[in-house]
Amino acid sequence: MMDHLMPLISSPWLYVIVFAAVLVDGFLPVMPSETVVIGLGALSVSGRPNLVALAAAVAAGGIVGDRVSYWLGRKAGARMVNGKLAVARAKAERALMRYGGVAIIAGRFLPYGRTASTMASGSVALRRFRVFSALASMAWAAYAIGLGRLGGAAFAGKPLLGVALGLALGMVLAGVHTVVEKRRGRDNALWPAAEICHSDLGPADSEVRASAADALAIQPR
Repeated sequence: MMDHLMPLISSPWLYVIVFAAVLVDGFLPVMPSETVVIGLGALSVSGRPNLVALAAAVAAGGIVGDRVSYWLGRKAGARMVNGKLAVARAKAERALMRYGGVAIIAGRFLPYGRTASTMASGSVALRRFRVFSALASMAWAAYAIGLGRLGGAAFAGKPLLGVALGLALGMVLAGVHTVVEKRRGRDNALWPAAEICHSDLGPADSEVRASAADALAIQPR
């Protein structure tokens, strides 16, 4: 199987594909790009793909995808009122109101967190969004590639087993987060609305706080 994959892994087009996958995952999370990045991170232990080029493609795709999601949040975020992503966006908006741009970095590592936090940033016109988006993209690139390389190092002579271990580590970490979140309670005010902070918001703070309160009101109790 690896013999068939090697031409693609050795091709410069691989980085274009990675860039595109991470970009699209920012606003259309149909196939998590984490799987692709962790797998390639495991294979990079052998020298292919190139580690620096892979990290650059992942980070760049994250930054550009965030900008698209931010723009969508500015245009249509307020009309998203149904589904898991709508609930995640409302929670992300609450986080942004309390923690500002730090919520973008934290959201990158949570299920639906990237899309929700970037769209919410657009809907509230978060200041310094580009800075926090870049930091989040670089941190996530290091995290996902690092998981893959842990697996690849453990099975240096068996790359497919290395990929499987890296993916398993990612699934375990995601599972731990899900269990912790359930125990704390989805509506147990991780980011309480009573402590809304507007230090990173644009000029229309009163309108933003009102829209955030409306968004929170639609969440199931």
